[in-house]
Amino acid sequence: MITLYDIRSTRSPTDPRSGYSPFSWRVRFTLRIKGLPYKHHWIEYPDIEGVAKSVGADPTAENPDGSSRYTVPFIHDSTTNKVVSNSFDIVDYLDSTYPDTIKMIPEETRLLQSVFADSVVTLQRYIFPVVANTMVNRTPSLLTPRSLEAMRSRGSVLELTDEQKKEAWAKLKDGMGDFAKLMNNEGPFVMGKKVCMADAALFGTFAALRWLWDETTNEWKDMMSWHGGRWSRLMEAFEGLPEVEKYSEAEGNLKIYGVAMV
Repeated sequence: MITLYDIRSTRSPTDPRSGYSPFSWRVRFTLRIKGLPYKHHWIEYPDIEGVAKSVGADPTAENPDGSSRYTVPFIHDSTTNKVVSNSFDIVDYLDSTYPDTIKMIPEETRLLQSVFADSVVTLQRYIFPVVANTMVNRTPSLLTPRSLEAMRSRGSVLELTDEQKKEAWAKLKDGMGDFAKLMNNEGPFVMGKKVCMADAALFGTFAALRWLWDETTNEWKDMMSWHGGRWSRLMEAFEGLPEVEKYSEAEGNLKIYGVAMV
């Protein structure tokens, strides 16, 4: 069984929309595409480093002071007893360990997949200050009290003006438009009808945003209308996938979540 470590929110652990890390959603997308059963292990934001060290997960970055930084997602695969961190490395591991499943990083496109995923991260920097600002100012908060305090103490939350928020949305829309122009128009995915890591990166962004702005909000409706409905089709393609088993640690039994899981 694969255990996926992710940051919990105030949503119920059994809520299929629980979790707001776009990088964790990349892995969730991949597991669903591959049809691999898994279970979630929910942790709070300030506990990431301690839990990562306790299971042997490698750091993924450096803090400004040069110390190691630990982030989600990371996984433990009980079948191989391997622990892997960093979303790209996790997807690569799943490709090599489960070769009979859909390959997300074709070897001949490996460099391009990595560059594309990094480009999506660059784009996310425009909008996620708005996400953080909205999360902490929402009542009731979608963050747990400990996570909220930790984010504030790290300076992860900025006070933004309405003009700054408007500018961030415009940059996100323009950036997504650049991706849309490069994508194959024969299917919902970057390469048309063939899914790959690039789709997981794009999906992760929108899945994280839908955690905050759901189908009833103007923000979500606006995003899904962009670029001829390109991103709506990507979300629908994911939701149309077969179900996979997910173990709920909170309930202690197997839950089968339907196709509308985000």
